Amino acid sequence: MRIAVMGLEDFGFHLARVLTDLGDEVMAVDRDEVRVQEIMRHVGKAVVADVADREALKDLGIRGMDVVAVDVGERFETSVLLTHYLRELGIPRVLVKAANADQAKILTLIGASHVVQPEQEIAVKTAHLLHYSRSKLLDAVALGDGFFVITVQTPTSFVGRKVADLDLLARYRAQVIAIKPAAEKTAPFAPNPDYLLTAGDVLVVMGEETRLIDIHQKLK
Repeated sequence: MRIAVMGLEDFGFHLARVLTDLGDEVMAVDRDEVRVQEIMRHVGKAVVADVADREALKDLGIRGMDVVAVDVGERFETSVLLTHYLRELGIPRVLVKAANADQAKILTLIGASHVVQPEQEIAVKTAHLLHYSRSKLLDAVALGDGFFVITVQTPTSFVGRKVADLDLLARYRAQVIAIKPAAEKTAPFAPNPDYLLTAGDVLVVMGEETRLIDIHQKLK
C-alpha cells in the first residue's frame, strides 16, 4: 500500500518505520527538519512540510495515497484541520491518533476512518498482563465493545482433551481461533475440533472480557 504518515511524534515515527519494514511504500512528513532527517533512511520518502497548510498538502501529492496516518502530538486543532483537509482531498482511509475519548469522538465525526488511542490501549493491555501475571496469560488485545483476544498457555485442565470437548463457545461464549503447537518450528494453525491438546501448546482465544475472566480462573 501507499501510506503517508503526517507528523513524526513517537507513534507516527515508529508507525512509519514498521510499515516500511512490512513492505509498504511510506512517505513521512513533519515540520521538524531534525525529525525528518532521523526517519529519512528508514522510509521511502521523507519531507519537511507544515501538514496544517492546505496548499502544502496538495503539493505533497498525497491524493494517490491509500491511507494517511496523522500524529501531530498535542496539537489537536491541527489534527482536526488535517483530518478535514484529507477527507476533502478524497483520501479513502484516514487514521488519526487521539489523546482521549472526547478527541476520538470529534475526529470520528469530522471523517476519520479510524481513531487510535495508543496510551489507553497499551494501558489496558498492560493492566491485563499484570493482573493475570500469575496465570498462563501471554498476551491480551482489546478489540473494542468489550471483546478481547488473549494468548494463553494451555492450562493443565485442558491437556489431553480435544478442542471440541472444551465446549468454550457454549460455556464461556469464547472460541479458540488459533493454536501454536508445543513442537518447535511449527506454525500456528486454525483449530481442528479433534486436535488433542498437549502441555506447552499456546491457545489464541477470542471472546467477551467478562467471559474470558472466567477462563482465567483455570489458568493458574
